[in-house]
Amino acid sequence: MIKAAVFDLDHTLFDRYATIKILVPQLRKHFELGDGITDEYFIQELSYADKNFVHKGWKGIYNHLVSKGIFKTAPSFEEYTEIVLRHFKHIAVKFDFAESTLKNIKSAGYKVGLITNGDAQLQYKKLGMLGLTESFDEIIVSGETPYEKPDKRIFLMMADKMGISPDEILYIGDHPLNDIEGSRSAGMIPVWVKTTGTWIYPEIEKPELQVDTVAEIPELLSEINGI
Repeated sequence: MIKAAVFDLDHTLFDRYATIKILVPQLRKHFELGDGITDEYFIQELSYADKNFVHKGWKGIYNHLVSKGIFKTAPSFEEYTEIVLRHFKHIAVKFDFAESTLKNIKSAGYKVGLITNGDAQLQYKKLGMLGLTESFDEIIVSGETPYEKPDKRIFLMMADKMGISPDEILYIGDHPLNDIEGSRSAGMIPVWVKTTGTWIYPEIEKPELQVDTVAEIPELLSEINGI
């Protein structure tokens, strides 16, 4: 029987594509863009790059933007990353259904957790902007631990904090390696959220459980537990 649902943050509860629409006009203030580059085109290419390359890291996103002539004079990867992260500290958009979904799961008697990779200060600030900090029974940010996803030990830490066996926990996330394979290796039951729609790890088996958004998780829990 499933007793808890643990979530990833980005592309799972945090709507990066909606955030990108707000981010791009801010980036225009820092970077000199190529001739004829509109905000709409920048948003289109940044969203495409995020969807197709984010699971391998930010360098692929940066390289795509450079190849598309987004910048008149390309910044260094380090400069690009520093500026984007600076603005991510002030911009965050959650999926409309995120808060209500988490409340529904908790009200049904399940424990709810979050495991996210990243700098602790940034991730907690993001949670605050999203209004989700109080939605979880337990939160683990990799920056506060010696581990990060996909290391199974960070998932086992969550199981220990909750006092629940890993095989009684659903782990919900979008990243094939960090979320699906990582949680699976710890003995949790992985659920792939198909937010990006891309599975770029052919060597990793797709999980049996898949959803388009986390809004489907309460019903999935009911089906699994026969409620």
